[in-house]
Amino acid sequence: MQMLSKTWERAGFAIARAIIGVLWLTQAAWKLPPSFGCPSDFSASIDYAQRTSGLCDWTGLMAAYSIFPPHAWFVRTIMVPNLSWLGWGVFLLEVFLALSLIFGLFTRLGGILGLLMALNLLLGLWVVPHEWYWTYIMLMVLQWIFFVTGAGRTFGVDARLIKRLQPKAAQGSPLARALLALM
Repeated sequence: MQMLSKTWERAGFAIARAIIGVLWLTQAAWKLPPSFGCPSDFSASIDYAQRTSGLCDWTGLMAAYSIFPPHAWFVRTIMVPNLSWLGWGVFLLEVFLALSLIFGLFTRLGGILGLLMALNLLLGLWVVPHEWYWTYIMLMVLQWIFFVTGAGRTFGVDARLIKRLQPKAAQGSPLARALLALM
């Protein structure tokens, strides 16, 4: 009976991981390249009452509402003027996070990057009208759990790769050790 319970626990954990992966995928879907959902001039929202669309909308709101001045400066000075090409980084990061969690591949890396992305969203969107900041706190907690547990080791690609990499890491392979640290 206890073995069945452990299987259900592991399956539930893997399903939760995949669901959060799908969440990241849906978030990447509304900012598809090359426009990233932005208006043709890549203008960013700087006021809640005058919103644009796509990545420009939310990035502009982060620039206007960030609760952490260095973060606001970075978004306003670096991100907003360069969204036409930095948008690729945001899009590719969210796709990586989605695939990492859905397939359980390099989930420690996906977990820490997802936590940092959720922290970025929390800092930038905490006081935006009608935003529920607890969403980003919950996402941070989930990403932290995926990071500390190596969530892909449960019904994920990481579980299969680890079996192949552990003997090589034990023989002193620095690449195998580095890859294991990302799983």
